[in-house]
Amino acid sequence: MKIFIINFSLCLFSLAFHAQSAKPSKEINGSYHLMEAERGVQTKIFEYGQHNDAKLLLIAPCKQCMPGTYTYQKEASEELDRAVFYNSTGLYVFQYDDESFVMIMLNVTQDVDWTDFYFSNFYSKNKSKVKAMSKDKIKAFILSISG
Repeated sequence: MKIFIINFSLCLFSLAFHAQSAKPSKEINGSYHLMEAERGVQTKIFEYGQHNDAKLLLIAPCKQCMPGTYTYQKEASEELDRAVFYNSTGLYVFQYDDESFVMIMLNVTQDVDWTDFYFSNFYSKNKSKVKAMSKDKIKAFILSISG
């Protein structure tokens, strides 16, 4: 009976985690550390919100800086059980966990291969997660969610 209760609790926790990840919220907002600096910047500010009917993720190097705008991809988010955002320059932002994201740009000179990146980076509110991340781990993560 004890094993059943533990397994049932883990199952509920797992379902709650996926439900939280697929639907973004204001919990995303905050300062994120970068695995690799971008133009000399080691942290970025993420802000999730809605403008008219569009759900947007804004990412900027500072509060006064012009942000990059990423649109929430509802179908992809539901399919992958995690929030997915995309912008018109070809950058994808995937929620890695409740406090981290992976950003990639696919190399479009080849056939679409979800492991061939023109650009990739990892962003987290947790510095220890940033230190533990690598390009190979990003590639493994993308492979694991792309099926």
